[in-house]
Amino acid sequence: MEIATIAFLLSAPITVFQSPAEPYHTFRIPSLINTKAQTLLAIAEARQSQSDASNNTIVLRRSTDKGITWQAIETVAQPKGGSYNNPTIVETPNQTLILHFQHYPAGTHEYDIQPGHTGSKTVQTYQITSTDQGKSWSKPINFTAQIKHPDAHTLASGPGIGIVTTRGKHPGRIIIPYNQRVDKRWFVNMAISDNNGKSWRQGKPVPASPEYQPNEVQVVELASGEILLNARNQAPDKFRLTALSQDQGETFDSAHPNADLPDPTCQASILRFAWPKDNRPGIIAFANPANQNSRTQGTIKFSLDEGQSWVSSALLEKGSFQYSSMTMLTYDTLGILYEHVTNNQFQIRFRRLKIE
Repeated sequence: MEIATIAFLLSAPITVFQSPAEPYHTFRIPSLINTKAQTLLAIAEARQSQSDASNNTIVLRRSTDKGITWQAIETVAQPKGGSYNNPTIVETPNQTLILHFQHYPAGTHEYDIQPGHTGSKTVQTYQITSTDQGKSWSKPINFTAQIKHPDAHTLASGPGIGIVTTRGKHPGRIIIPYNQRVDKRWFVNMAISDNNGKSWRQGKPVPASPEYQPNEVQVVELASGEILLNARNQAPDKFRLTALSQDQGETFDSAHPNADLPDPTCQASILRFAWPKDNRPGIIAFANPANQNSRTQGTIKFSLDEGQSWVSSALLEKGSFQYSSMTMLTYDTLGILYEHVTNNQFQIRFRRLKIE
């Protein structure tokens, strides 16, 4: 591999969730993980309309052949009224899958929700777990009081994936990134667990100048042990926001725009592909709609200097490309699950990228 370039081989896209599919109207918000036991899980919201809160159920499809074929849709979690949103998955060192999502009460949506931890019109955050590769899941546990700021109206995990640290002072720490809104301003912070998800605490809100508003967020661990944050900017500036943590997610420096990462105000995904080894650089992958005017031009970019610059890129989808989630399939192949709209209907597609 040359230090400044990466070669790519792209597979053809495979549609994993096609809207509509009875009894669901729309599939959105992908979350993807390849487990340590090599089971590939594609997770999404199954909605009754395209609205964000429309009686959403969390569903999945699994693959045991790296995404070539997919088994039937399975229900992961179904509310008894209201909607489940923002699936975000991570696997612990003991191979337990942890899935976070939020509950919007029936008749509510993001802009009429009330602040606080309790009440009939507050957003709650839940965790479910699986120890059998996602075949069965525990009952939801409510962790709202541990994760949500008491003055926050909205609360959203990821969406996408969490990470488990491998370096620094706290290897094995689970970090699930969240965004929250107090009044009319968003902020991001980390939900942190040092006991395999048995309990959680809040990292400090990431500071940002008034002209920036970090929103949907993902993180990646750097070779130094620092955590790099990459967030949607819910503000007129059309670039991704980034920030660094020196203490594994407890605090971050100020979020600032990255001029190398244009964005139309959308969720995006970031993933550690390879660690530095034998004088070879580490590789970090980033995917988003790289068009400041519309959610199109789905692009994957790679950094060989721990996120300081982005030297190679490949076009995934020239047309519609919205939310995405990535995972490692093998040492030289990653998978990406992403939204694509055709004829006003959402598809969630999967592609493999072999990196040479």
